[in-house]
Amino acid sequence: MNKSSFLTEYSDIPLSAEFRAFYSSRLMCPEEVASATAKQPPQVREATKGNWTLSGDVCPQMFALLGTSELTHFPVRLTGFRSSSGMTYGVLTHQIAHFQSRIVLHLSDPRVRQFLEAMAETSVVFLLGNDGTEQAVLAGSPLKPHMYLPLLAMAAEPVDNASEALLEEIPLVMLEMGKPATIPSLTAGRAVHHVSVSMLIPDAVADAVEETMQMVEDLCL
Repeated sequence: MNKSSFLTEYSDIPLSAEFRAFYSSRLMCPEEVASATAKQPPQVREATKGNWTLSGDVCPQMFALLGTSELTHFPVRLTGFRSSSGMTYGVLTHQIAHFQSRIVLHLSDPRVRQFLEAMAETSVVFLLGNDGTEQAVLAGSPLKPHMYLPLLAMAAEPVDNASEALLEEIPLVMLEMGKPATIPSLTAGRAVHHVSVSMLIPDAVADAVEETMQMVEDLCL
């Protein structure tokens, strides 16, 4: 959950101004979760036991609104889309007040396909971090198993030698996801002004996380 370095100070941004922040995400299977939480408090181990976890970061203002209670539930929307190149993506959106967190998944990533298939028998716990720091809040998922089926149907087998095209497209996808209007508000009467985008970098380009984030930064200049 790393923050891109170009972001400005949040305290200087009016609530009515549109704002976006970009991060990388992390997906862990139940076995990895058990290992990662072995030294965590009992309530954390219990809340995540047997579940997948999907991590993303949010700006400090949104994090302050999330509260400190464990396994808090917030409005969640599951969205799938196909890019102009034919690649498919899924977005898990959380909203509180005027703030949205959007975690973006490349559906052809074998690890994402495994995650989607597992949702028929288990669940996911979201770990929303505070702007790249060690602070984080656990958020349970209200999504039902059948809600993941459309995304699974869109999850085509990975194409050989697609890494270069994928690396070029991901920053563009992140920028599009950073636009408040891309995903409608999940709360009636609350327009979205602040968007935090966390991209799960596919295994095929996992060694290029820093390069991907730099490309996003360059495109924002």
